[in-house]
Formats: sequence, structure tokens, C-alpha cells
Amino acid sequence: MMRIVKAPEIRRQELIDIALKQFIENGYEKTSIRSILKEAGGEIGMFYHYFKSKNEIYEAVLEHYNEKYVTKVTEIIDADGLSFDEKLNQLLTGLPDSISEYRLMNTKKVNAEIMTALHSKTLLKVVPLFERMILEGLEKKNLNAPVPNTRLLSQFILFGISAVIHDREVNSIEEKYSHIKALISITLGTEL
Repeated sequence: MMRIVKAPEIRRQELIDIALKQFIENGYEKTSIRSILKEAGGEIGMFYHYFKSKNEIYEAVLEHYNEKYVTKVTEIIDADGLSFDEKLNQLLTGLPDSISEYRLMNTKKVNAEIMTALHSKTLLKVVPLFERMILEGLEKKNLNAPVPNTRLLSQFILFGISAVIHDREVNSIEEKYSHIKALISITLGTEL
């Protein structure tokens, strides 16, 4: 059999993409290094050239999954000249695209535990960005509520938004936005 040589960054990304697919479909326990390599058409030595263990590729998968979303959020939060309210509105406006991407991955074969881990890790990656946005809002006097711990408040708001978005009793995204804005307005003492 003829060996196919690929650039290291391409081969590494290929392994991550295959691992993501398998982790989502089969879960962590049922995905093996051998199954990843079988799909990639590679040998065990190739895997260990890029990763030390299954856990390391799992962490790389989580990181890769988060990069795109975190980049979008960072662009909004770092935008000059926008108030806290404007930034928050832009973040909420981008949610339908994020939900669509999430649903594309969420097939019948999906492993719920892995999807929960991906989602939770994504939210935790966004916490420092959201915290920075809150601190800026406090500095510019856009927010009127006392905030004893901005990191905890950021987690509270982000995981709260997630709970509202994933609520099954309210189907309309517009109604969910309305609830999110009302809850954040009350929490932070701002008018959204």
C-alpha cells in the first residue's frame, strides 16, 4: 500500500476532525485511537507523533470546536464605540447561527454527554470575554447594578442565557430573546 504524505498541520487537523465526529457519534469511551486511525488511514506511530493520548486529542477537539465561536464573540466584545447594550444585542443576534451549527452536529447518533461537554466548555471560554464586557460597562456607567464578582456574574448570565435558549416550553426565539433581555436588564440595571 502506498503511503500518503500530508503536511503535518493538515494531518493533525484531519485527526482532530475525525475524532470530533467519532466523539460526537460514539462518546468518549467508545471512541478509540485505533478507530480514529482506521478512518484516517494511518498507523499508531502517526497518532503519537501528534498526540500523547486519547485525552489529549479530546482536549484538542474541544479547543477546535470552541475557536470559531470564541473568535466571533471576541470581535463583538472588542468592537470600539459600542455600548454594553449594543454588544449584548449583537451577541444575541448571532445566537440563531450558533444554534443552527449546534443542531447540524446534533444528529440521532450524537452522544449527549459529549455535546454537553462541548457546550459547557464553550460557555466557560466565553466567560472572561463577557466579564471584560461587564467591566467595561461598569466603567462607562452603562450598568447600574452593584457587581460583587464579575466572573461569577458572567457565568450566571451566560449559563442562564443557555438555559433560556434550550428551554423546551418556549419555542419562539423572539420570545426567548425578550425573556433574556428582561432578565439581564433586571440583573445589571440596564435598559436593553
